[in-house]
Amino acid sequence: MRVGSVLFSISHCLNFEGNLFKMDTPDQRANGAKYECLLFDMDDTLYPMSLGLNLACRKNIEEFMLRKLHIEESEIPKMCLELYREYGTTMAGLKVLGYEFDNDEFHAFVHGRLPYETLKPDPVLRNLLLSLPQRKIIFTNADKAHASEVLKRIGLEDCFEGIICFETLNPPLETAKNMDGLDNDAVIAGSEPEPCEFDGTAATGRKKILDNGTSSSKSRILCKPSLEAIEAAIKIANMDPNKTVIFDF
Repeated sequence: MRVGSVLFSISHCLNFEGNLFKMDTPDQRANGAKYECLLFDMDDTLYPMSLGLNLACRKNIEEFMLRKLHIEESEIPKMCLELYREYGTTMAGLKVLGYEFDNDEFHAFVHGRLPYETLKPDPVLRNLLLSLPQRKIIFTNADKAHASEVLKRIGLEDCFEGIICFETLNPPLETAKNMDGLDNDAVIAGSEPEPCEFDGTAATGRKKILDNGTSSSKSRILCKPSLEAIEAAIKIANMDPNKTVIFDF
């Protein structure tokens, strides 16, 4: 079961013994905490793949390719898989190939009809996450609406500091121009810009990425597992990569 794998991995990385976490040895405390941030993938990581959301999502993507992009039906399954493997998501691959479509429309079509009712609260995982003193952040290629719905269904919506999602890494151009008006929490969650006071670290990091042309192109989607996406997430959330653990299955 995939959730069992998550629990084992968390416990193994943080030296779980019984109900106590051996966070640091005296030497490690002298040099600072061993781990400061836990970065979690969401789909098929925080809930089991056996629930069928992955399969339903893939079918919806293939239907979108058929109905909206008018791709030859016999070519879709292979094309879908190859683009996923090459670019991290089928959506990113389609953009690279020159297919034009609205990102919000794609997400609504692909995620809007998923069987969310199969997701149930996981009190064991919830209690474990809440017991951890480290920063905990979701890092997903999915859109914010899907991420919020999943976390709500499995009862983990208040277990994470924020969500780095599709909108975080691929903001509309008008939003990207106003990065310095976002606080850290808003940037991580992929929110719209609202003026407020903050140190500017996260927003500035993402603005530099956009200014360098990493994700400003209309045809380019920034997503995992690309190194650029991971570097962007580290800058956005102001994480120390040497003190961060990534849980991604």
